Amino acid sequence: MGTAYRDMTTKGGYMFPRFRNTGLTIRISKNAALKILLIFGSIFGAFLMTGLLYFRNDVQIIDEGEKRIVYTVSADPYEILRENHINLGVYDRIEFSGFEDSDTATLVINRAFGVDILTDGKKTATAYSVDATVDELLEQAGVKPDEFDSVTPSRKTVLSEGQSISITKAYDVKITADGKTITVKCLNNKVSELLDRAGITLGKHDMVSEELGTVITEPAEIKVSRVEIKTEVQEKIIPYQTSTVTSNILAIGESEVRTKGVNGKTTTTTITTYIDGVKTDVKKETKVVTKKVDEVIAEGAAIVTPYCKIDDTSIVLKNGRPVDYEYIVSGKATAYTAPDGAYTASGRLAEIGTVAVNPNVIPYGSKLYIVGQYDNICYGYAIAADTGDGMMDGSIPVDVYMGSTEEHYGDACAWGLQYVDIYVVEVGNG
Repeated sequence: MGTAYRDMTTKGGYMFPRFRNTGLTIRISKNAALKILLIFGSIFGAFLMTGLLYFRNDVQIIDEGEKRIVYTVSADPYEILRENHINLGVYDRIEFSGFEDSDTATLVINRAFGVDILTDGKKTATAYSVDATVDELLEQAGVKPDEFDSVTPSRKTVLSEGQSISITKAYDVKITADGKTITVKCLNNKVSELLDRAGITLGKHDMVSEELGTVITEPAEIKVSRVEIKTEVQEKIIPYQTSTVTSNILAIGESEVRTKGVNGKTTTTTITTYIDGVKTDVKKETKVVTKKVDEVIAEGAAIVTPYCKIDDTSIVLKNGRPVDYEYIVSGKATAYTAPDGAYTASGRLAEIGTVAVNPNVIPYGSKLYIVGQYDNICYGYAIAADTGDGMMDGSIPVDVYMGSTEEHYGDACAWGLQYVDIYVVEVGNG
């Protein structure tokens, strides 16, 4: 019996058996050879397919700027990271493009950076961010600023690496008003803003220890003083006084009001100031609303009503006759008129109150008072200013002027001839 042995022939990198007949002939059928080939082909195909599936996808991982390519059959980015032993921090974030459009994907790792939180300049916490807002970072760190604290940057700002959050704490300001003290938070606020914050409304006259526009930059105390101003107005009537004067143009028993009396009126305004209920100041001011006018009543001193209405109060009458005089001339008295605008012998304008005399007896310019001898008539005040034939021959001591012919001729006729006493009160100088 011959010896058969087997050696291996290498072909295309794979090993194939080859049998030699060394004395014993072994016949291998075509079917057996085909089965052997099929078995080896299946094993090779399975191996090949497994490799192809395993290395089906490639992923570019970018981590803090560093890039590398990995191969995976997983579509889960977190599984891919685990396969490649890449760890994520709590606040790290990833961006994964996926394999929807190709067999190549990009996986970007955004590493969170630290953000310091400073309170009044001191570091009090650290938060971590990729693209978080200030509000989110404060919440992450458990930091809750008070309502009036200042937070910089603004709370909706998304921070970049290297930035920090600064909190400036509001401080207390005590405001005392109406017997109560209210504490409010302040951060460089005006006094007016703090009063609003405390719900305090100022009255028109109220006082504040600080100007309303003052900016309070540190803890402080502000006092509001309630000021009440009461105004009281009192009116006072000042009765007028009545006085009498003697009138030489009114008959005894007659009177007339020369000046009508008017009661005076004043107002006194009292302004009282109260600060927090305590009287602190009183001011009074008196004004004259209506000036008092005293009433003046003239009482007659003439024996009868004089024809001449010139009231010379320097001539004092008693019982209708002058008390003081130089001398008396008694006799007849006639009356005359003259055209309007006529002049007397002494050069004076002829008017009621001028009379004609004998200038040798009664000089021109003398002040006279003429009254009837029987108290039945009175010419009154007169000035010696004219003359005439009857006066010069001594038959008539005085001729009284009654006015212009056009208006007073009837008065002259009514006077006629009277017997009078002529009181020379002052002697004229011609």
